[in-house]
Order: sequence, then structure tokens, then C-alpha cells
Amino acid sequence: MCYNISISNNKNAIERQLNAKFETEIIFESQKHISAFSNPLIPVITTEDNSKIQLYNWGLIPKWVNNKTKANAIRKMTYNAKCETIKQKPSFRDSIKDKKCLIIADGFYEWQLTSKGKICYYISHPENDIFTFAGIWSKWIDKSTGEFIKSVSIITQPANEMMSKIHNVKKRQPVILHKENRDNWLNSGLNFETILDKSFNIELKNKTIASPLQNN
Repeated sequence: MCYNISISNNKNAIERQLNAKFETEIIFESQKHISAFSNPLIPVITTEDNSKIQLYNWGLIPKWVNNKTKANAIRKMTYNAKCETIKQKPSFRDSIKDKKCLIIADGFYEWQLTSKGKICYYISHPENDIFTFAGIWSKWIDKSTGEFIKSVSIITQPANEMMSKIHNVKKRQPVILHKENRDNWLNSGLNFETILDKSFNIELKNKTIASPLQNN
């Protein structure tokens, strides 16, 4: 799965590498650790306008949810979306048709279970480049306030050989898109299976687990 990411690159570096601009009103701050469980705002590029970087809530709220209580409950189960079942799951099947996005990061964390406890790995590009997760998005309206909430899920797939050794319990990994597949993903409709790629060149950094990460 993928519940912990980093975006340590600054705003200018992100814009330069992705050839897109943050919305003018956005205040973006780099962060070494972002946990999905805090329901954060994270930067994305969506099918609405691929020249624009926006901030969306991590944890997708389907458009059919009818109140804030249910929205807060369901988003805890939609940080990730499995590629194998995404066309069938009620939470995701509308978004996968035409609401795809690129979720921006430059690293993510996974834990390996060992006989001595958990070891945290930080996975990043060797040159600390930006990469993009395949994602889906939704726009939901809170009928009690009239507020629009835009939210996303990160697509996951079975782990490749390297990630299976790290994420050795659930053996999943986020879908990381090669640069040439970013536009293909956004425009793929329901014919996206060939875009899923498990061979992205990433680097492993074995890290000591810091106290904020121990219980995730």
C-alpha cells in the first residue's frame, strides 16, 4: 500500500520538472513526510487541466456520499485503490472512467517486517527527481455548507521483486508512471492496464524509523 510520501522538492523544481504551474493562490510547502492518515492536501495534476498543479485532499470521497460524517468515514478507506478491482468498487468506478490524475511526490516510505521488528525504507529516484503516482480524483459537495471538496486516491498494484522484499506482508506498491506515460494515463479511459509499469528505476535508502513513523 502507500500511506506515507515525501515532497521535498521546492515549488520551482516541481513546476520545472512537470512543465506545469501551481495555481496562483496556492501556498505550497515542501515536506519530508506526509501521512495519509492526517487527510492532507497534496499536489496533483488532473484531467481537467494538465498545465495546472492543484492541491487535493488525500482520501477520495465519491460523489454519491450524502453527508460529512459518511464522507469522513469512507475517506479513511480510499487512500489507495487497487488496480485489480478499481472498475468494480463503488467508491472508484465512476472516477476511473474519466477522472484520472498524477499525484506528485519524490519519495515514499514502506516497512519491512523482520524477526527483530519493522525496518523503514525510503524509496526515491536516484537523482531525487519528481515522480508521479497514477491516481483518480473526485469532486464532492458538502450539502450542509455548499463546500466543494476535491479528493484523490493513489492506485496500487502487486509489488515487483524488489518491493516484495520490502513490503513483505501485503506485497503491494503504488503505480509510478514513467514520464512518457503521464499523458497516456490521463487520457486512457478504461483502457489503462498496459500503462501500469512495475519497472520504474528507484533507489532504496534503509532508514532508522523516527518516532512519528513507528506506529504507521
